[in-house]
Amino acid sequence: MENNTEVNTRLTFYDLIKNGITNGANIVNEMPWSWKINGKSITHENDNCYIIETIDGHKHFHKGTGIIHVFENGLQIMVNGNELTHAPGGCPM
Repeated sequence: MENNTEVNTRLTFYDLIKNGITNGANIVNEMPWSWKINGKSITHENDNCYIIETIDGHKHFHKGTGIIHVFENGLQIMVNGNELTHAPGGCPM
């Protein structure tokens, strides 16, 4: 597994976009489309939402809802320091 992001890094939505641009994502309408963070998939859903392969499966990550925490064993979406267990706004997977 290629590690392109340091463990214990925390990424906001805007940091995630920068990460995609600097880590070789295809760019469509100035947005990174799909890439990996330490082997985990990140996929553009729309300009306000990405689908993230997390420790607990694929989850939606919406602009302004929290951060992504990079752990040694994967990624986790955190809202106010807590794991995101459902998608905000009723956006089920």
